[in-house]
Amino acid sequence: MRSFSPLKVLAIESYYGGSHKAFLDSWIEHSRHDWRILSLPAANWKSRLRHSAYHFASQIKQLSNPVDILFCSDLINLAELKALAAPTLDTIPSVLYFHENQFSYPVQPPNRIDEHLAFHNLTAAATANQVWWNSSFNRQAFLQNSAAYVDRYPDYDFHYFLAKCEANSYVFPPGVDVEPPPQRRSDTPTLCWAARWENDKSPHTFFKALKILLAEKLDFRVNVLGEQGEYIPDCFDDAQRTLGSRIQRWGYQPSRNAYLEGLAESDFFVSTAAHEFFGISVCEAVLCGAYPVLPKRLAYPEVLQLSQHPERTEHFYSGGAPALAQHLKQLLLRRQQGNLWLTPQSALQASFEQYQMKACAPAMDQQLEDLAMSPS
Repeated sequence: MRSFSPLKVLAIESYYGGSHKAFLDSWIEHSRHDWRILSLPAANWKSRLRHSAYHFASQIKQLSNPVDILFCSDLINLAELKALAAPTLDTIPSVLYFHENQFSYPVQPPNRIDEHLAFHNLTAAATANQVWWNSSFNRQAFLQNSAAYVDRYPDYDFHYFLAKCEANSYVFPPGVDVEPPPQRRSDTPTLCWAARWENDKSPHTFFKALKILLAEKLDFRVNVLGEQGEYIPDCFDDAQRTLGSRIQRWGYQPSRNAYLEGLAESDFFVSTAAHEFFGISVCEAVLCGAYPVLPKRLAYPEVLQLSQHPERTEHFYSGGAPALAQHLKQLLLRRQQGNLWLTPQSALQASFEQYQMKACAPAMDQQLEDLAMSPS
């Protein structure tokens, strides 16, 4: 391994919470570089994207220590930040990491994108020296949707910047830190759903499927995990009443270990997401031994490496609640008969080790070094 001097990395995170915080903190813990974080709490995400550049530019102008690399997440307009902080950042290479993108994130309601926020994303990406994506799905969705968007404005030449963004794009999974707790499975199978309690994760689809299973007198328990926002869809209250004593865990868990224990005691991990740009909870669940049940869309085929492992199609369903219920019914019967895993569970878990941060961090560290040493 070649020798190196640790880089001084300045990380800007305008939404320092949830998966954004977990990713950054975990990478820093495993990184060989020296980091400093400037952050704002995880709140008012639209305001963070629109306004936070002013806040961080004023902070950057007061920094006294040198910086080798600037690393930002997608909830900031990097172009505004660099302009407002000039000339401090003029010669510092920058990386913009997209956890999500606004060209693919419809606002509910109405079901259409916020064009102003999307254009902030495009302007930021056009400014970065490198654009990193948490999945190829996220990258392709952004490039395709942003190209379609700018085509509506033929008077302006956007295409140089779109080509620059594409040429400078790299995919780096966000990485997870999972030490699987012991699996404690009961005779009654447990279904787990773990996501933000918001409409874009389609919790109503999961609960409708469970009602179908109840009507068919199938026996199961449930773990419904995840962070609750200011607005909780009504389907959660209804489901809590309907499921009653079948509920083992409900809501945000008191600790990271309790969350992982909830995954490890679950036979099945179910996603119903309408928007998902990677799928951190899927990785955590698989590493904890749960059988994934996922919609065949978004980033999920990529994360499960379906193109390399076509046999993993058994983990996908297509359609809404009735299709999910039918799929789960078949899996519950297979588990009852003792032949749930048609292909080795160990093979799936082993392939997901690539998503552990201890495996992801060295490649991202190296990419930062290569960027720092490249000609400007």
